Amino acid sequence: MASDNNLYFIPIIARALKSDNPKKALHEAFDEIRQLGTRPEYAEGFLQFIEFTRAFLDPSGRTSEDWIQHIRNAVVRLMYDLVTHTFMGSKEQEKALLSAFRKMPEWRAEYERVSKEAESVLSHEQPIGFQILRMDRILGTFAVSELPTTLFSIRPGRYVVRFSNGRVLWEGDLTKEDVIWAFAYPAMDLPMAAETDRTHKTPTRSISLLNGELLIYVFAGLETGELTIDEGKRIPKK
Repeated sequence: MASDNNLYFIPIIARALKSDNPKKALHEAFDEIRQLGTRPEYAEGFLQFIEFTRAFLDPSGRTSEDWIQHIRNAVVRLMYDLVTHTFMGSKEQEKALLSAFRKMPEWRAEYERVSKEAESVLSHEQPIGFQILRMDRILGTFAVSELPTTLFSIRPGRYVVRFSNGRVLWEGDLTKEDVIWAFAYPAMDLPMAAETDRTHKTPTRSISLLNGELLIYVFAGLETGELTIDEGKRIPKK
């Protein structure tokens, strides 16, 4: 019961996302979560809800539609962590989440779809493909066997890393402080060697995906930056 209370907000959010009016339902869901969070038995769960929102649901710079989709993606990523056994919580929390998703008819089918998709990907019956997008435009598509891969001319903007079948692995903003040297290191001149030799560079951002199976490094340049995606130790090459 304690584990269910600690994750009480997940079923509430998931139920709201499947309503006919998710925007209104989410506002009501967050009110319900906050009200329950004032009760002693849900106090720890409310703290976990706050951490969840900080990690996944930063609404800054989003329209309400983008925000709702971002929440959906966060819930599906949580499902993916569960089916691939990369969930970082306790066994009790994992059991509580699995029970919640399986009990909700509106999410049971989604969980089964994610499970089958992950099984196909992890079995490597088909080549694994990845895509990097900026502002809904595909910048590059590549297989695990092509890693590490570097994309050049990276400008500030919103980027998405996903499987080639559409499953989103990461979505976030790269700022001018991430990709333009003068903003990343205002007190330093750009070393001449850094233009051509990455061994002289330090990444401005390091992003771990799939519990370390994929790594993203962002490097600042004179006018544009670079983005390198590399494999983690557990991804076999074909």
